[in-house]
Amino acid sequence: MPCPIQLASKLSGLSQHVIRIWERRYSALSPSRTCTNRRMYCDEAVKRLKLLKVLTENGHRIGGVARLSTAELEELARGTVPVALPVSVLPADPTSPVAAEEPPPQRPVMEPQQYVDSAIAASKRYDCEGLRQVLLQARMQLGQRGMLHQVICPLVIQVGSSWQQGELRPSQEHITTAIIRELLLTPVPGSQTPRNAPELVVATPAGEVHELGALIVAASARDLGWLVTYLGPNLPVEEIAACAIARHATAVALSVVYPEGCPIIVEKLRRMRELLPSPMRLIVGGRAAASYRTVLPDIAVQWVSCLHGLDEALCKNQA
Repeated sequence: MPCPIQLASKLSGLSQHVIRIWERRYSALSPSRTCTNRRMYCDEAVKRLKLLKVLTENGHRIGGVARLSTAELEELARGTVPVALPVSVLPADPTSPVAAEEPPPQRPVMEPQQYVDSAIAASKRYDCEGLRQVLLQARMQLGQRGMLHQVICPLVIQVGSSWQQGELRPSQEHITTAIIRELLLTPVPGSQTPRNAPELVVATPAGEVHELGALIVAASARDLGWLVTYLGPNLPVEEIAACAIARHATAVALSVVYPEGCPIIVEKLRRMRELLPSPMRLIVGGRAAASYRTVLPDIAVQWVSCLHGLDEALCKNQA
């Protein structure tokens, strides 16, 4: 029996925003309409949404699979899902590498926190390759979005806390940051961005040197089908605006992590909004974003407090 989008969202595990975007931009499905123009989703449509969710969480771009038949989606899922099933996992204490000719030991699928713990352990031993393999393994098991939400974000928080408490040396924190940066700047194998995709310019304003939040924004946007121009950290707002205007970007995303409530950053955010054309969206997130939201209630900014909030903001801006 056909169901409304609210129930289709609950059954498929996808947000209503994502479902609408997949319909409008990628023609993933065509729900029927009631006399009052409400979307109604049949069992087949819900099944397609579930399959598309599995495939996109395991590295497939929505633009590459949206128009496949349900049977083709099922066949592709059968060949994709095993990638996320139990495979070799780097031990939490990577002291001795396994010889290339030896088959890697088979271990149960790890929980996200175990990946975080393994990554911290590898960082403490300055094991760049071990850390890289932990994160790649997390992406294989959890998919790109799962890795971002369940491993990368908690890892960044734990690394920052451990560094502040003296449990990680600055050099160990830098190794972790470098490997995460490398991973997030590398496109997911097989991923493609549609030519007509909306464009997002990502940066941090001058004085904000913490880059990981901006990298997470860029990776998440790419995974949702955005074309991303990544400018990196510590850039004057005039330069960010110049790039966004020249690129005819749909939106600009800024990450602000430290300090909180700084009058200088307040003026930079206000100046950023003034420089951008009014139709161009400005998204501001990061640990310190909430402190600026309270003192800048009068400017047109989409404030986000978490990765889920970022996803919703990006999906709204695609509509």
